[in-house]
Amino acid sequence: MNSVEYHYPVIGRKGTGGVFDRLPIETLQKEYPYQFALFILAFSAIQQRSDAPQVVEEPAATFMEIASIHGKPYVEWAGDRNKDISADYSATDKKDTNPVPSRFGGYCNHGSVVFPTWHRPYVLLLEQSIGNVAEKLALDIEAHHPDEKGKWTKAANELRFPYWDWAGKDVPENGLPPVLYEKTVKIMSAGGKEQTVDNPLSFFSYVGGVPSDFSDEKDDESGQVAYFSKWQRTYRYASSTPNPDGSNIGLLQKAFKDQAEAVRRAVAYLFVYNDDENPAITWDEFSNHTAQSKREMDFKNRTSLEGVHDNIHNLLGGNGQMSYPDYAGFDPIFFLHHANVDRLLALWEWCYTEYWMGSGYKHDGEEYPWTQARGTYAQVYNEQLLPDGPLQPFRTEQGDYWTSSQARSLDQKAYPKYYSFDKFEEIKVDQAATSSQQRVEARKRVQVYYGFNPQTQAKQVASPAWKHLPVPNNEDPAVPSDHTVIPHYRTFSVHVKLLEHAYNRSYSFQLHHKGNAHSSPQLVGTVSVFTRPDNSPCKACATRREAGSVIRGLIPIPPELIQSIIKSNGGADVGVSFDQTLAHIKREFVGRLVDVTGTQLAGAEGGLDVIQVPQDRATSRSVTPIEISLVSSAVAEHVEDKNRPVYLCDWQHHDNIFNGGWLATHKDSK
Repeated sequence: MNSVEYHYPVIGRKGTGGVFDRLPIETLQKEYPYQFALFILAFSAIQQRSDAPQVVEEPAATFMEIASIHGKPYVEWAGDRNKDISADYSATDKKDTNPVPSRFGGYCNHGSVVFPTWHRPYVLLLEQSIGNVAEKLALDIEAHHPDEKGKWTKAANELRFPYWDWAGKDVPENGLPPVLYEKTVKIMSAGGKEQTVDNPLSFFSYVGGVPSDFSDEKDDESGQVAYFSKWQRTYRYASSTPNPDGSNIGLLQKAFKDQAEAVRRAVAYLFVYNDDENPAITWDEFSNHTAQSKREMDFKNRTSLEGVHDNIHNLLGGNGQMSYPDYAGFDPIFFLHHANVDRLLALWEWCYTEYWMGSGYKHDGEEYPWTQARGTYAQVYNEQLLPDGPLQPFRTEQGDYWTSSQARSLDQKAYPKYYSFDKFEEIKVDQAATSSQQRVEARKRVQVYYGFNPQTQAKQVASPAWKHLPVPNNEDPAVPSDHTVIPHYRTFSVHVKLLEHAYNRSYSFQLHHKGNAHSSPQLVGTVSVFTRPDNSPCKACATRREAGSVIRGLIPIPPELIQSIIKSNGGADVGVSFDQTLAHIKREFVGRLVDVTGTQLAGAEGGLDVIQVPQDRATSRSVTPIEISLVSSAVAEHVEDKNRPVYLCDWQHHDNIFNGGWLATHKDSK
């Protein structure tokens, strides 16, 4: 510890008298007026807004400093100064900043098994900063209004950082709640009065001007520019001008509503992992979009927490900060987004207590460690990732770095974090389950809430049209002995592998259904790539770029859409085989690669047997998706207990969908 010059410990809301819940932002606003008022005032204060209370004491606890941890400006966080390293680094010295990547490579922890655990103390840091300010504000209010003594300080002690469930049931209709984007917000003030104040959740204005290493990002296909070097504040779906007239909330709401149902399905598929899987490999597959343990022929991907997270970033940002990792942390919505990511992690940990990263994974009898070309100045390339390894720059009270083992679980006995989440589907994540039965039944309730319920869905689409779909018999080794297979029913998904740095910026693959006599054209789902351009100083990203890293994802296909496709192509009529049905399904799809503005970069038609894209218009190998394939599984349910989640088995790979090639919208799109 001799090398530490200064550190700001991340301890959360320790000393506030207990463990209190992080609440939905809408609930906090409507049902907890004292907490909500303090939250808004304290968030404004750490953003150092000119009209906000001036009560921030620690530079490390300002929003500007906390937000910068995620990317630019590439300097050490003020809460973790290391004199042995910082003395050799200068933000204005070309020997340190050129060539890219610079000597200080940031704190990137994406695409690895520590993605969820690193972001947990990150949100905890902001919760701590806001909470500390809220306590001071509450004491000041009560000092001037003794008749309200106890009300404000109690609210301050119980205040925890809120979340927004972007996969909630209301999102397809309502999109974002107004509190996340309106410029002003009403809060309670002393004496029970109401006042209107600037809303710190809508945007953040840079303190002291735009940092010197911010640079504009031009989209060559759409021509739009994100003027990060000139924008004095954060935007969502900004117009391509140095001086936008605010965020385009209409575009944001439309984009979110269009994809809301697909987002819900993706969240549901986070909870379809079976009970009897390899703990380390399952954690790897769930935790991040790279899945180091997955080999080329292993197509049985479910959705990953990081993959769902990537979709939300691109959806919220458009031509704005949230779509760019180097700038995303400056948009206040980043932390409400990540609070929900943390909530999903907590639910998953509660349901799957045995699945954990461990020290590595096994494949074909060989043991492999988890590794990552780490992004921080304090670590070497390809350093092994261990449960007790450091999560820079977040330090504990003792001065050591947080570890993944400490970040794991909201069971307060293991390593207290002083927050929980409100009860969801009878799950209280800080209270241990009384039995494994309680955990598995709760998992099914989570699946059903987010739209995955094959037992009911199989009955809804049951018809002669499905009778030719093969399923294993109940004696098949893939089927647990206490389960029975649902006859003539399979779940279908599209397995996606994309080159992370294909377009040198964030982009997405979109799966569209063409539409037929039984259904209208629709967006089925998206797999997003949330990445930094090659001019970013991030060392971890530069190393992944050199290695040609691949992002994995899964798009579940709604059973009612499969039903429509099967019916429109003859179903189980004489002469229609399973292989023909698979061909019919593929022919119904269109693939699109789009940038964060929604501009199409390339397109493909499904179900073609041979290359049909002219060679001079085909996408280059550097941008063409590695794989877009159709997969399916049979579904088995417990013989006696229908409250248990189903068991997915008999996974089958049905080959690529877009064999006809990808047509570049612009020939030189790169």
